[in-house]
Amino acid sequence: MRHPVDGNSREKMALAEETQRHGTSSERMLSVMDLFTPDRPEWTVEQACAAMGQSESTVYRHFRSLAAVGLIFSVRPGRYLLGPGIIHYERQLRLSDPLIRAAEPAVIKMAAEYTGPGLIFVSRIYRDYAMTMHEHRIGAEPFPEGAFARGRLAPLFRGAPGLALISLLEVRAVRSIYQRVESDDVEWLAIKRRMRAVRELGYAASVDEPDPGVLHVSIPLKQDGPGIAGSLTVALASGPDNAAAIEKSAALLAVAAEEIALQARKEAPE
Repeated sequence: MRHPVDGNSREKMALAEETQRHGTSSERMLSVMDLFTPDRPEWTVEQACAAMGQSESTVYRHFRSLAAVGLIFSVRPGRYLLGPGIIHYERQLRLSDPLIRAAEPAVIKMAAEYTGPGLIFVSRIYRDYAMTMHEHRIGAEPFPEGAFARGRLAPLFRGAPGLALISLLEVRAVRSIYQRVESDDVEWLAIKRRMRAVRELGYAASVDEPDPGVLHVSIPLKQDGPGIAGSLTVALASGPDNAAAIEKSAALLAVAAEEIALQARKEAPE
């Protein structure tokens, strides 16, 4: 039976294949997790062997180790799904991540300034992608799930959330990531110009990129020392008043970023 594969699933499979070629034994074991996608949630050891290019005994050991800690489980003999252990660790992350803890009060306060629908979310860099770690809905109406939905592998080089994440990093570090995921030198020059604009303005904004009909406005969340802690983004339906929405959102994001930084310093261990 053939399984349809969406863009995010293809990216996860590519990550798994890359890890199989170059990763350590532990990395290869954990890359089994990348096989499980919404399009193909169930795997056997034999299917995983074919996908990963490893021996059945090796893949069986991987499955056995992952099942022992609840990261996968056998839904019926020989067939595995992602396991409840992931929810256990997700809860620990949600309650202990200092960025999420510091951001939540500011996000709730900021959401009250909009009538909705929309989303406010916090992202980090994960591998060579942007990953939304926490999101808060604006208003009661649903907002379409897009490229930056929580838990998705989202682009770093398309859209305001990714641009905000890379804008304060060293250019050579960003160039290294770009070379792994892209190859267009002309486009790289455009990326550098956009990074410079984010540093000058203090925020990034994008319309219809990568999600049609969506306006993203994002601000870098700085950390003490070099690098970046993450980005804070508001996503709204785009329309004729985009310029006013960008101006309002950029101002609110700047205030929220200051509040998050202050809260993070208060919670930091001495």
